[in-house]
Amino acid sequence: WYDFRKNYMGNNGDGIDSNTTFLITREGVVVVDTRVTPMEADKVLKEIRKQTDLPILYTINTHYHGDHTFGNQVFKDSKAIIAHENVRKTLFGPSGKAHLDFFKTMNIPGMDETVITLPNIVFKEKMAIFVGGDHLRLIHARGHTDGDLFIYIEELKTLITGDLVFNGKIPYMGDAYVEEWISALNKLSNLDAEIYIPGHGAPGGKPVLLAMKDYLFNLKGMVLKQLEKGKSLKETQDVVRPALKEKFKTWKNLKWLDANIKRTYLEYSLKQGN
Repeated sequence: WYDFRKNYMGNNGDGIDSNTTFLITREGVVVVDTRVTPMEADKVLKEIRKQTDLPILYTINTHYHGDHTFGNQVFKDSKAIIAHENVRKTLFGPSGKAHLDFFKTMNIPGMDETVITLPNIVFKEKMAIFVGGDHLRLIHARGHTDGDLFIYIEELKTLITGDLVFNGKIPYMGDAYVEEWISALNKLSNLDAEIYIPGHGAPGGKPVLLAMKDYLFNLKGMVLKQLEKGKSLKETQDVVRPALKEKFKTWKNLKWLDANIKRTYLEYSLKQGN
């Protein structure tokens, strides 16, 4: 666990290493992202209870992916589970079941205990939470998914980015919007922050954000160059993959490069009417 002022952040999850942040205020606790299973969420709860007996007031999901929401049931007694409206839409009904079934194929310990627990307060663009002397600004920014939010705590100069930022890892881009993701990172860049807590990887300063932006810029630029030459998807992957692999060779999850190139190729092909 990483401790900064009144906040505690964990990135020691088993299976899928998504981060959880919790903020202890005078009135109670705010939890951001609940990990991939109830078993993992229980670890978060135990860590909170080592620090405070105050009630858990709010649980926030930064987006719908199961590694950030499938521990929600452990926090269902908090006042509210909060997310962007698209998170509830995606986790509700058949699409939510399909997402859970997909995660069950990964052989993650404790996955079978998971019951999808939906956000019960949703918003469209922005939301503010004033709790125990702290002010949390929740802002929608489509990029990694259509339901991403980030949290800005101005007094703590802290940004909780969700999966808009991965630190030292190639991001998952299965349902990403590349152009809007870059815009979202520009929005984050304009805020006065010193601590950036990514969805995956260690927290850090602004270089964490800038490295993520650099990855997306390179991905976009390299793919566009091949599109302008009329190259096929496979030809594009064969050129862009080794270039990105060389530039980001210290990053984890290099296996996702081909899928990221494909997502980017398809997005910009559509924009160009190809």
